[in-house]
This record gives sequence, structure tokens and C-alpha cells, in this order.
Amino acid sequence: MSKISVIIVDDEEEAREGLKALIANSDDYELIDVSKNGLEAIHMINQYKPDVVLLDIQMPEINGFDVLNNLKEPIPAIIFVTAFDQYALKAFEHHAVDYILKPFTNQRLFQALTHAKDKIDQSTMNEKLRQLLKDYQKDKLVKENDAIIHTSPNEVDTSKRMVIKSMGKIHFVELHDVCWIEAYDYYIKIHVADRYYLVRKSLRSMEELLPSREFFRIHKSSIINVRHLKELKSKNNGDYCVTLINGKQLNLSRNYRGCLDKLLQAQI
Repeated sequence: MSKISVIIVDDEEEAREGLKALIANSDDYELIDVSKNGLEAIHMINQYKPDVVLLDIQMPEINGFDVLNNLKEPIPAIIFVTAFDQYALKAFEHHAVDYILKPFTNQRLFQALTHAKDKIDQSTMNEKLRQLLKDYQKDKLVKENDAIIHTSPNEVDTSKRMVIKSMGKIHFVELHDVCWIEAYDYYIKIHVADRYYLVRKSLRSMEELLPSREFFRIHKSSIINVRHLKELKSKNNGDYCVTLINGKQLNLSRNYRGCLDKLLQAQI
């Protein structure tokens, strides 16, 4: 009988190493890989398609539910590794999703692994996981904020694209596809083609993340991608009307006239 393949996902090094050692000493399970964050885990699980995933829930930026929400079918057997409160645990039990409550014993870990191995109806398990996700999004078992995900250089080349978490989904957005960005109360709207992503972030902090030769602040409320610039037209009051390729018209205010030379130079 072939071994059960396993991937471990946990942001705590001590937890990862502990689980790794236990799996490595077992004759029934094969450790495929170990992930320290949610973004890495999504790629890893979708690529290797393990039989079982030991998945931490409370991870920064991309939590365990976000990972689950971004996995391709068929979803592997998921064992949640958690320090959650009893309210959340009742939700897992209701949907027959196994979990290990930190701190856990060796016996409890292998009990959960055996439970996962004995699952005979994968489609039923996937349906229960989907229902758990619906309940999570409805009842807010974990506080979730849409965000720009900060990744290490080895994970995502941020000079070419950004990673956005929105409505539980992880979006990889090519920077050249971003038309413009506008301030929206305590949020920003990142406009891409015929849609936008709403993220809780200041326009100033967003400006610092973007490559300066491609993105220009033209107003206190807007940044444009020079790749999408179609026309500049002066106004009587000294401002300029900026027209983008998609037809959107924005104002280049006098306070940001210094960027005009940069805009023109970027087109040379």
C-alpha cells in the first residue's frame, strides 16, 4: 500500500518542525513539503496535490480559510491545526472537518491522520469544506481584511505584479494591467480593466510600493499608470485634464504639476 502524502502549513517554526519530525518517523505517511505562509501554501498544494494537509488557521495576511478558499478541486483531506476558541471548534465538528487543538499530543495527531485516511467519500468531504467556508464568510469566525499581501522577493516579483486579498480570494495582478488607483475614504480602489479591488490602505503607502517610472501621483486622490495615459490637456486654471486609454478622465492638480515633466519624460 502506498504512503499517504502530507503537506504541513504553519507560520510557527516550532510547530512546523514538530509536525515534520512526527510525520518523518511514520511508515504510513510521506511528507511532501512544508510551508510557512498561506500564499506559499496555495501554490504548493495546488502543484503537488497531496492526500492530506495539516493546515494552521491563524496565520498573518492569508489565514487557513483563505488558503482553503483558493485551492483547486479536488480539495485534499484537511486537518486544521488551531488554537481557536470553542465556538469555532464547534463549527469544525458540525461539518466533520477534523482538527488538532494546540498544544496536541502525538496520539491526537495520528488519530486525526487516521481519520483523514479513512475518508471514503471525497466529494462529501469537499462539500462539507465548502459549507464551512460559507459559514466562515457569513459569521466571521475570523476577522478578515482585504489587503495588499507583502511577499518576500523569492515568492513574488513585486516589480511586475502585486498580490491582493479580496473577498477571501487571492488575486495576482500584473502591474501593467493597473490603470489607476484612487483614494476612497480609508480605502483605495485599484482599477484594472472593467473592475476594481477595494483595499484598506492609504494612497501614500500604496505610492511607496509602486515603481516610480510607471506610476505617478497626479492628485491627492489619484495615481495613474503612465502605460494607460492617452492625453494631457491644459485647463484655464492651470490644472490639466488627464485622459486614460479606457476613456477615464482625471484631474492633474497644480499641487502635483511637478510630476508633469516626469510624465512627459517617461514617454520619451
